[in-house]
Amino acid sequence: MKIGEKFRPHVDFKKLYYSYLLILSTTVFLLAVLPALIAVFLYRPSIEAVAISASILFPFMLAVDFVPFWIPKYYHSIRYLFTEGEIIVEKGVWWRHKSTVPYNRITNIDVVQGPISRRFGLRKVRFQTAGYSAAGGGGAIAEASIMGVKNFDEIRDFVLKLVRGLRPVAVEAGFEAITPGKTAKEMLDELRKIREILEK
Repeated sequence: MKIGEKFRPHVDFKKLYYSYLLILSTTVFLLAVLPALIAVFLYRPSIEAVAISASILFPFMLAVDFVPFWIPKYYHSIRYLFTEGEIIVEKGVWWRHKSTVPYNRITNIDVVQGPISRRFGLRKVRFQTAGYSAAGGGGAIAEASIMGVKNFDEIRDFVLKLVRGLRPVAVEAGFEAITPGKTAKEMLDELRKIREILEK
């Protein structure tokens, strides 16, 4: 891993999503589409049954044909970057989403692997911060994730090394914690903001 060098998920990430598509489409067809087609042909006249069947099959086939076109584009839209002070995650085919996580606000790093991703040796590295978890109601919510990587141990150790080399910044209820370097006026302003929140 290098500072300033962009990277993306392992190429097997696309295979993982194709596997998801196969499992999901097969499940939907067997549990929803096929029973609906059988019911239509049993209880409707033949001409009407054909029309209804077409209206059921067309959206299903359209979705199944579209997703294989979308998966490579989504894969190429994902970018990960470690800078000197933060992690940047970018993704999205039509709507771009960018997450920025400063190292000194990271409180926890999780490595997650599902049963299907295990087959491809892929894992997800999740980064949690105190402020983001507090905003989500106190639960352990990942502010950013690096998905579909095989060198997860290297990524986790690399980030931990950067995190341990910086002074942590705790965040609660949207305000930075009071630190010794702040002036008396700044401390007083923050105390007033906290009091206003408590009085609401």
